[in-house]
Amino acid sequence: MLQHSSQDNQPKFDMVESSGVGYHYLYHEREYLLKLIALPFLIKFLTTLMLTLFGANISYFSASLVIMPSLFAEGWLLAQVIRSFAFNERWPMMLSGETDADKAKLRNRQTCIIAAIVTYVLIHMIFYAVQSTLMISPEDFELLATLSNGEELPTGADVSYTPILVALALVFTMIFWFPLIWFYIPAAANIYFKDFYLTIVKQRMALRIIGCYIICLIPFLAGLAIFSNVIVTAFSIDLTNKSMAETIFLDSISQFISLLVGIVSTVAITSGISQFFERKTGTEK
Repeated sequence: MLQHSSQDNQPKFDMVESSGVGYHYLYHEREYLLKLIALPFLIKFLTTLMLTLFGANISYFSASLVIMPSLFAEGWLLAQVIRSFAFNERWPMMLSGETDADKAKLRNRQTCIIAAIVTYVLIHMIFYAVQSTLMISPEDFELLATLSNGEELPTGADVSYTPILVALALVFTMIFWFPLIWFYIPAAANIYFKDFYLTIVKQRMALRIIGCYIICLIPFLAGLAIFSNVIVTAFSIDLTNKSMAETIFLDSISQFISLLVGIVSTVAITSGISQFFERKTGTEK
């Protein structure tokens, strides 16, 4: 497990170096990761297919329920990645042959992975709930467009500013809530949630974690944009009037890239945070 390192030997969270560790892990463990990513990607593809088929006929709440199986699969994938990176535990596990030690190790591993999966799903369900408050209705969008053009609103019309206010609140409080998104990392690494969060606060690492995530994200976004343009050009896809098959194909590429971003960013932040904890043998907290 991981516990606090000594107070007189505190390292620094280098977001560039941590991001490099994430990319190195992705490349070095590509064969192992392809085996891990297969099932989560299939589940993610099927849920994306269902949402595409439903189209606008499905509510936001129902869409959140549809994608829940993919969240469990992603949580399992990232929990496996954390255990592999932090403890060199591969899936499936190689046992030592010592019954008691193997049982204790498997029990601890299972507990951490289940905790990470549940935490990951809860985090994303909360995220979707908050995201629902940011959605602007078509009616409000038209009214805002009217105001932006300097025109007066129709009599009795009223614009809801809740999405704007929530968005501003999220931006200004980002350094407090952004570390909470990564709570599945301490769950998988057998670290107390309080120790994980307080370490980030005391070491003032929130902005570094945000920067680290952006460094992990931007190359994939750039690569996705270039690759998508090549595909669109090669197959003469009209982005303003895509067929269902074209939509599913492009969405599946985006979903695969999102899994890669999750792996790289998770390893990067795990690498940066784990420097503040020293590894201990045993299964007790």
